[in-house]
Formats: sequence, structure tokens, C-alpha cells
Amino acid sequence: SNPSPLEPIVKRHVGILPPDVCNTLIALGETEGFDIDEESIDADEDTKYQVSSQSIEVYERAFRNDGVITPAIWEALEPWIPTLTELVKQSIDKTTDEIYFPNKPDRVPQLGWVFFRKYSPDSDRKSLKLHVDSNMHTLNIALNHDFQGGGLFYVKPPSDQEEETYDDRPDIPLRYKNYNWLNTMERKNTSGIVFPMLEEGDVLIHNFTVWHAVAPIEVGVRYSFVLFYDMDNPAIQSDFESYETVDGDGGDDDDDVDVIPVTFYHEIENEEIDLAFLDRNAEDGEEWLLMIEEKMPPFAKVELDSYEGHIFHALISGTDEIVSTFVVRDDQQLYTIELK
Repeated sequence: SNPSPLEPIVKRHVGILPPDVCNTLIALGETEGFDIDEESIDADEDTKYQVSSQSIEVYERAFRNDGVITPAIWEALEPWIPTLTELVKQSIDKTTDEIYFPNKPDRVPQLGWVFFRKYSPDSDRKSLKLHVDSNMHTLNIALNHDFQGGGLFYVKPPSDQEEETYDDRPDIPLRYKNYNWLNTMERKNTSGIVFPMLEEGDVLIHNFTVWHAVAPIEVGVRYSFVLFYDMDNPAIQSDFESYETVDGDGGDDDDDVDVIPVTFYHEIENEEIDLAFLDRNAEDGEEWLLMIEEKMPPFAKVELDSYEGHIFHALISGTDEIVSTFVVRDDQQLYTIELK
């Protein structure tokens, strides 16, 4: 039998914002107009999935002195910030928090960023793939529930973690971390997937270890606020370092080379794949393939260290037929092998 999944720490609070406040915020958002913003978490996706979100930046601590970006919306939300911040404070595991903030036993979480999201079936973005946040604590406010499909959900990681992760977050199966899975999933609660009941004014709070996503919306419009607390998260400073620097030849630091950990994930059903590195002779330009992994079964992954500009081919196993070509970039770590 499968091992029981881990239970993420997620707190739900009902009816925190009254309906009239939710309706006012929605109206203000539509009056302001939702900008089209790119999603940083999609940087490692194929370009067909790099679509924009409908979003309004409301508050960012680093923005000017008061942090306010959209005054009309902030003015309507600000009276509720002390209540929301107190809920985040109550959700904190004090034993863990004392490890990262040893001299602040009763600290108040610091609000760093507030943005307003809109999802609709006719927009480019109807969903948001599974991810974890870099800030320490996240608070979501549902402003309405009169839509079909869609909705925030989270995944319970398997309890038998195969290997330690670099940041001590629990990991989830790689097959969940893409839009093909997300856009075809069934919207229902299972032993490993939870769609919390969120009606207008309800709040959901989780920390940086929780894998969460937004399922594809089918009918209607979904409005929500997202508040990021403790942006400078001491638990995962490695999130802000996309690679480590090593001395490439044992020489001076001026000769440092940036090592990039990359993962190739095979997503083509009923096909085995050969993964090969395209090696080039710098002097005469001659090219040849070095086999990295032969006969990769569907949904397998290969992890290795590489460098920016390195080229890899994915071929139908035992043939010369190339199905995907990848050029390693310093801002991308996951490469999905799929039919174009």
C-alpha cells in the first residue's frame, strides 16, 4: 500500500471580510483595471505556458516610503490588515519560528507584498501550476465563490521522501509540476489533493513549505487577494541563488564557472527516450552526441549539473529522431521532454 501523505499546515478562517467589503474590492479592481503580468514561476515552462496573469499590484514594502501602489484599493483593504496580520501570527509554529528569529519571541509578521488576482475562462491564464512561495507566510482572501472550476488547492507530499531536498521543504511527484497535469486534473478532494472550501471573505494561510496551485476556471470569474508576509525568509535563502559558483579549473576566482542543477522530465506517453549532450569541438566546430541516459521510460527524470549554453537533445530511443532540444539557461532548471 502507498504510504500516508504528509499533512501540510494550512489554516482556514471563515467570513473574515464581510460581503460588502468583498464586493467593494471587486468593484474597485474592475475600475482600476487588471494589468497583464508575467509569472516568475513559469520561467522554466515551454513558451506556450508562459502566459500573463490579470493582476493589480496593491502594496509592496520596498515601493517608495509607504509601500502603497494602488491607493484606492489599499484604502479599502487597509482597515483589515491588523486582523489579517494577527491571523498570520496565530498560524506561526513558534518552535520553528524561534530557530529563524531567535531574538524575537513575540514578533509580528511583516507584510511585504499585496496583489489582487482575477481568473476568467476567456483570459490567457486560467490556472497557476503547483509551486511553493519564497516568502515565509502567505495569506489568501477569497472575494467570491460564484464560479465553476478553478479554486485554490494544495497537495499533500508523500511521507516517504526519497531524498533530502536542498531547502528541507517536502517534495512532490514531478508529474504534478506541470500544466499538462494541472489542466486535465479532476477537481475533487483525494487523499493527496485538497480543495479547501473558500467562500467570499474566507481566508487561507500557509507557509513556504506548502505546494499549492490554482485549478483551471471554467465558468465565471474568480477574484482573490494574496498577501505575502516575511519576504526575507531566512529558512530558504537558497531560493534566491539559482546556482552555486565553483572554481572551474582550480585556478583564480576570475575563472569561476556557474554550475546550474538541471532536471529533464520525460512526459511523452508510450515512448522511451534517449537523452544526449551535444558536444562541440571549439577549434574546428565538429559536433557529436554524448549519451547521458538511454531508454528513459515515460515520467522518468534525469538530474545533473550543467552550464549556461549547453545543448541537449531528446531522441526517440534507438533512433535519430529528435523530439526536443534544450539550451540550458541560468534562470531555468526544469526541462520537459514533450512532443511539439
